[in-house]
Amino acid sequence: MIWCGLDIATEFSEALSSRFDTISDTKIASKPDVFFLCSQSTHSLCLSFIDDCVGGIPESHILTIPNGDEAKNLSVCETIFNWLRDNNAQRSSLLINIGGGALCDVGGFCASTYLRGIEFWNIPTTLLAMVDASVGGKTGINLGHYKNYIGTFSTATHIFITPHWLKTLPQNEVLSGWAEVIKHGILLGGKAWTQVQQPIPNTNDHQTWLSILEWNIKIKSRIVNADFEEKGERKLLNLGHTIGHALESLCLDQEKPIPHGFAIAWGLVMESALAIQLSTQREATEALHQQLKTIVEGLYTSIHFGENHIPKLMSYIRADKKNDHDKLLFSMAFAPGECDFNIAISPEAVIQVLNQYVGQTN
Repeated sequence: MIWCGLDIATEFSEALSSRFDTISDTKIASKPDVFFLCSQSTHSLCLSFIDDCVGGIPESHILTIPNGDEAKNLSVCETIFNWLRDNNAQRSSLLINIGGGALCDVGGFCASTYLRGIEFWNIPTTLLAMVDASVGGKTGINLGHYKNYIGTFSTATHIFITPHWLKTLPQNEVLSGWAEVIKHGILLGGKAWTQVQQPIPNTNDHQTWLSILEWNIKIKSRIVNADFEEKGERKLLNLGHTIGHALESLCLDQEKPIPHGFAIAWGLVMESALAIQLSTQREATEALHQQLKTIVEGLYTSIHFGENHIPKLMSYIRADKKNDHDKLLFSMAFAPGECDFNIAISPEAVIQVLNQYVGQTN
């Protein structure tokens, strides 16, 4: 169940009461089967939300983990597993993830593997998590600097999304999530593509954001429901992610991490340049590339890399999960609303595009 609206406290409280319908609202908080996972940046927000909805809960039933990709590793997973075990979590237990995309990824992964699977809910607090990470049933952690190499397909049974959280975010977090909104706009075309070319709305404009969240959730849910385990159409959601993940991994390797969405934004630009080489409607694809460059250059700081970094970038691209052995497979947009997947690209073509951005996009 995906709920998107404004009165999240009421909706969440009612859902939790229904989940534990044998106890009163006032005792939900002390129910031994409820566990809350939050990040360092959402800890105070998490406590405030829980207190507002269900009252105080035992301190031992809230675990705080590092922010972002620092949490997406086996060491943090072991901490979560031990916390659940030490507090006697059972297969009937419920893990509630409150935070951004990385937290939803690692929390969902731990829930889906602890005791071979316990129920989990997601309450995304960042734009990136609202439109992407919390929806769709992908969970996972990184293997070194290789993104999301370990994970499961497992769906949160409840997801609660509200634009109210957006006003708590720094601008970089809004921009990071907006990259996924741009991607969805390309996939949909039409009014969605037109909207993502406009200025990003003020985070206090809840109604406008509610509309944006709803169409983003709708497009992702439609694709995921048609192809849950990414055998075909769901690969479209990887638009911009092959090169984007490589840029993100390179920055992690250099100990200069960047927000996920910044890498994806530039990945969309570079992959649209690749698409021109294969397009049967070259004029439309070139127009899309130029429009993307205009959007991304206006919003996102450059990710500078040198010619000497291209072999490392290519090693990450060759390790991408979408590839078929030695064959590099991309998802590509040839025009807004006209996209395809499993597009085979030669390494030479990728290197040529990367060379175009040397020094432009450290």
